[in-house]
Amino acid sequence: MWFVIWTSSSREDSCIKLLNEHYSSYFERAFVPKRMISKKKGKEWITEEGALFPGYVFLDSDAERVEELASRLRNISGFNIVLSTDGDYLPLTPGESDFADRLYAEGGCFDVSVGIIEGDKIIVTGGPLIGMEGFIKKIDRHKRKAYLEIDMFGVKTKTTVSLEIVEKRA
Repeated sequence: MWFVIWTSSSREDSCIKLLNEHYSSYFERAFVPKRMISKKKGKEWITEEGALFPGYVFLDSDAERVEELASRLRNISGFNIVLSTDGDYLPLTPGESDFADRLYAEGGCFDVSVGIIEGDKIIVTGGPLIGMEGFIKKIDRHKRKAYLEIDMFGVKTKTTVSLEIVEKRA
């Protein structure tokens, strides 16, 4: 089951390092979901890596071990909370877990996707957004971005990923 640790934004990688070095017996897998974002610098487009969900670390474990881990992390700087409701540590829902499994299988990184526009419909032809067109709420062709709204952490969560539209058909 996937659980989520909330930490300070931009501290995700140091948290993963600490978890792997000192607490690896409490989980099977851990990662920070990343995304590749295309940015224009001067006249060139470059791709930079950043957090897909800033401030969140994903752990694959069971409820018992997560509870033990949470008690050990309580007093360590940089770890804020294992997401819970009324003191119970809640795993991600099956749909959220499927997304985490898919992302983990792709190396934990949501890479640049490619697509076309047909009329008023976006069709993703390459990359991790294939089959996820329904999550796209808006695109910015000039900045090569897709704005997504995903059910994650029990709420609608907004994030941005790279989507390059290579063709527009009437």
